[in-house]
This record gives sequence, structure tokens and C-alpha cells, in this order.
Amino acid sequence: MTLKRVTAGFLSASGLLSVAERVRFTNRAPVFMYHRVLTGRDTESGYVQPGMFVLTASFRKQLMYLSSRFRVLFLEELVERISKGKKIGGLCAITFDDGWRDNYSEAFPVLRELDIPATIFLATGFMGTKRLFWPEEMFLHLDRMNLILSLPDNAPAPLQHFCNETRSLSRENRESFLETIIAIMKGYTPAERQEILSYLRTMHHNGAEIRHMLNWEEIRTMNESGLVRFGAHTVNHELLDQLPHSQVREEIAVSRSHIETCIGKRVGLFAYPNGNTTAGIRKVLAENGFHAAVTTRRGYLESEGSLLEVPRIGIHEDVSSNIPLFRSRMLLPFF
Repeated sequence: MTLKRVTAGFLSASGLLSVAERVRFTNRAPVFMYHRVLTGRDTESGYVQPGMFVLTASFRKQLMYLSSRFRVLFLEELVERISKGKKIGGLCAITFDDGWRDNYSEAFPVLRELDIPATIFLATGFMGTKRLFWPEEMFLHLDRMNLILSLPDNAPAPLQHFCNETRSLSRENRESFLETIIAIMKGYTPAERQEILSYLRTMHHNGAEIRHMLNWEEIRTMNESGLVRFGAHTVNHELLDQLPHSQVREEIAVSRSHIETCIGKRVGLFAYPNGNTTAGIRKVLAENGFHAAVTTRRGYLESEGSLLEVPRIGIHEDVSSNIPLFRSRMLLPFF
């Protein structure tokens, strides 16, 4: 990161990033992907993955920079321009995934202050509840009980397999250890993940003590402001390519229905959990009337690209804590 900071500072001061922006965005538009906006890393949420947040001060600086160099539109407006054959050079869009409560408490005031629009993709089954996504729940268990190393004979097979896979992992670097745990868990089926978590809950009951996600009143308030629009992100935030076809259809249709019932507007945008998608999943989206969907794949919105596979630029604090780093992240693949 020290090398990246020095390099980004040089590229910014030299004017090379400005040249790259003019060339790169002649008829392309960056779509930025955020998750959480926090006042500090040590929060009531406990452990937060580095790739999941930016600090409020960084977020404000980033939006101020974008508003000085781009015209910030709703993603829906960018998609509409492409559909009508209009150019999208000099434009960009802001998006958030999941529907965290701090999108309302931290991000929304900055959006209002700077009069900048954004789109939030909601995992509707978590809204207004104290439910946690499975990575956050795993962090609670692992932080407080340091991973089970010996199991009774009646422990479920997925948990035994999980412990065998993780027993030899080094824990010297806490963040690296937890990131590896998440990568391993993504390889299990949803049913296996739930079986592991259910067993850990019986060993150590530690449900969320506070609500980390938006509630429907906060969603309505942001919607009524005219600065925030919403898209679907499934109900339960499962990886769609691990689900049977019937469940994929249900996750997509029900999440959309929840949002439309809340805000009284048609929802036509979707975000794939973890970016996981297939041709079959995209077909379900098209059949359900979604006209665009965003991935986690890095890249830019282009006129000739598939609107059901829109790439984005992921923004998080450890790679974008100052404007030269933020610009380099937006423009250069090795940042």
C-alpha cells in the first residue's frame, strides 16, 4: 500500500490521471459499488471486512471529487440513456449493496448535503430485522470462541469437514484468517452453511444485539427524498448459482415485490449476491422484467455491453482512502 500511495500521488500530481480520465470515459461510465459507510473501523458491528466499508470522511471527499469531474446520475438513468442510444461519456453512478443501516445514518446525509443520487440494492429478508449475513455471523462465532478444534461424534458432517479444512490455518494475521474462512464457506452449499451455523449457535448463542440493516421506514424516507432509488438483491442473499431454479425465481420475484410494496414504484434493477450469475439466472431476470443487473466484476458501463452484466468499481477504505488512490482505483487495474 505504501508503494501504491506513492505511485498514485505521482500519477495524480503529474496530470497523467486526468489524461487517463478524459480518454477512458469518452463513452464509458464508471458505476461505483459501495457497501457500508462508517465513522470508524471500530463500530458496534464488531469485525468489519476491509472490503466492506469506507469512512464517512472518505466518502464525502470521493463524492465531492466525482461531482467536480462527472455528472452523477441514477444507474437507472444511465441504463435508459444506453437503451435510447445516447452517449454516456462524462457520467457515473453510485450504488450500494445489501441495505446496511449506515446507508441511512452515514451515507444519506452526505448524499443530501452534496445533492448526489444513489441506488441501494436491498436484500429484503434482512430489512428491519436483527438478522446477520452469514459472514458477519461467522465473525461473531470465531471471534468469541476461537473455532472448535474438537467435535463430538454427533457433530454434522459439514462442520467436521469445515474444521478439518480450517484447523491448520495460521491465525497470526487475524484479517487474513477470517478472509480465508469466508472463502472456504463460499464453497459450501447454502444448506451446508446453515447446518454449520446452526450447530455453532447451539454451542454459543450470540445473535445480533442491535439492528444492522435498514428498516422499511428508513427506506421510504430515502425514497421520498428523491435522491435514493432501490433495486433488488434477493431475499436471503444466497449465492444464486448454488440454488435450484425454482428458488432462484422465488428469491428474485419476492425481493422485488417487497420493495415495490414498500415504495410504491416499479423496480427494474438487480444486483447479484457476490456477483454470482449464470445464463439461466439472467434469463429469469429478463423474464421477470428486470432491464439491468450489476455484477462485482471490475469494469465500466459501455454502450455495447450486456445490461444484465454491468461491471462496477468496488470502493473500500483500504484502497481509496485519499483522492489519488480513489482515482487510481477507478482507472488502473493494479489498484
